[in-house]
Amino acid sequence: MKKILFTMAALSLTSFTFAQNYGFGDSDFGSGSGDSYEESAPAVTISGEVGTEVRGWIGTTPSEEDLAKDSSLKYDSQGYKKFYDISKSEVEGSVYSNIELNYDGDYTNANIKLKLDEDTFKNYQEDIIDEASVSGNFIENRIQLKAGKMKEVWGKGDKVHVLDNFNANDYRDFIFPDYIDRRIGEVMFKTTANISWDYNLKIEGIYAPTMTADRFASDGHLVPYAQTKLTNTVKAVLKNNYALAASSAINDKNGLSLVNGVMELSDFSTDSLYEDNIRSLKYGQAGLRLTGTLGGIDWGTSYYYGHYKQPSANLEKMITSLKTAATTDLTTNSTTKGLGKYIVQNHSAELTKLATTKYAALGAAAANAAMAELANKYTLDYMTSKDFEGFSSKIETPSLNYDQVQVFGLEAAFVLWKLNTRWEAAYNMTEDFEGTNPWIKNHSVAWVAGFDIDLPIHNLNLNVQETGSYILQKDKIKDGIFAKYDVDYNSDDKYTRNKIIVLLSDKWLNEKLTTEVQGIYGIEYKEFMVAPKIEYNVVEGLTFALRGVYLYCKEENGEFYNFTKDSVHHDKAFVQLTAKYQF
Repeated sequence: MKKILFTMAALSLTSFTFAQNYGFGDSDFGSGSGDSYEESAPAVTISGEVGTEVRGWIGTTPSEEDLAKDSSLKYDSQGYKKFYDISKSEVEGSVYSNIELNYDGDYTNANIKLKLDEDTFKNYQEDIIDEASVSGNFIENRIQLKAGKMKEVWGKGDKVHVLDNFNANDYRDFIFPDYIDRRIGEVMFKTTANISWDYNLKIEGIYAPTMTADRFASDGHLVPYAQTKLTNTVKAVLKNNYALAASSAINDKNGLSLVNGVMELSDFSTDSLYEDNIRSLKYGQAGLRLTGTLGGIDWGTSYYYGHYKQPSANLEKMITSLKTAATTDLTTNSTTKGLGKYIVQNHSAELTKLATTKYAALGAAAANAAMAELANKYTLDYMTSKDFEGFSSKIETPSLNYDQVQVFGLEAAFVLWKLNTRWEAAYNMTEDFEGTNPWIKNHSVAWVAGFDIDLPIHNLNLNVQETGSYILQKDKIKDGIFAKYDVDYNSDDKYTRNKIIVLLSDKWLNEKLTTEVQGIYGIEYKEFMVAPKIEYNVVEGLTFALRGVYLYCKEENGEFYNFTKDSVHHDKAFVQLTAKYQF
């Protein structure tokens, strides 16, 4: 950090000239009639932003834990949802600074963007340098070479893309950051060749020797439910296995089995779950993109080779070992303890129904058959419940892997009537061509279609985009031996996912005041997010903003369920006050 600050200070004392567009006034060099030299454009510029954010989570709904302690929290005497005492609402505060240095030469450019905030310093020091690149133009600007840590955007969508695959996303606070700010810089090498000026025809090639995975919150209100579920499963497996090691140590005079178990536990990390090291040549990325303009249409086609940024879980060894353990447990304990007791206590109605209908013809064996079916269905639930007592045999941990993917894409943008339209379409091809491998994602198609229009009311602008995906060969998912655990499995048998994103904005007081409201609606699961904002530019560069978010989703397969599962009413809300100065 000292080196960074020293370099910035040294540069500021030597070659920085502040341009007018950064709010530092006019440059008078070369403007006098007696000057004998021409006005010189600034070689180096600096810009940036300093800000503070305060977020308050609105306690409109109690958590399941609080409800278990006091069931009266759910409704008041009139049947309305109860509100928490506002003094108990959780508040978060942070400050940040982003600084950009840019050098523009006749044929070369150098750019560096610094991200300075507590979280970056504490957890992701490599991202203090958010972006840093150098580029050069050759052969009369027909060829451009660029290299460094970069964020490259492919696709014509308006901050919603299905073709932009090189950079990972930081979803730890996915709601407010601008699209490009949510992206994580990656080391890349890029070549651009301008083939025809008349048709704006150019071809881009990118190679990234490494890949960064998407990031998710590990604590707080935005921890994904799917991540929590997997984490709890792994914890249950480890709890079971090390309990076995401890119990076997009772008959081990030297205590080595216990010592070995403790050593294994101390050495365990989440990295142990991954099949490969993501920082290897295997996870390199490459792509080609051809774009141009024809008949008023900006078009493009692209190819990407790389890997999905979110892992798939291979549960085959874990499920096989669980079935063996569950069978032994039921044989030994029946319904007196363990898994059998859990099913009787939590799913007795379903157990009775199966025994008296589906397995009635088995007579005396009907109860055992029904119990075996429910054991297969609820073993994982049992493992992650407070009633888990452990099995008498070892359980294998799941393994994680980033699926290889090739993306073939088409994109376009053109004016239709008064609508500025944008389109993207992608075919995502994995290694599972038959669709029968439950641990690798199936092939899929994805799309974005949208427009924006200036409405004839004040300064209103309406932006609407629809984005979706469809998983192919869904019948192979349902018919597979591990159907329930397939990475593409959907318990509602819905293999399409569509959402509509709407942004309505207006500007007032000579564009010093901005008001907007964004809405996202998930069609399949009737989930939604509403995010209003009011922003006021107090003086040049200084802006205050008040924003809010309300999330709702009650269906487990919904996208927002990841963040509303822990709420009794399946919703979550907060307000945020932001102050920033841009220079």
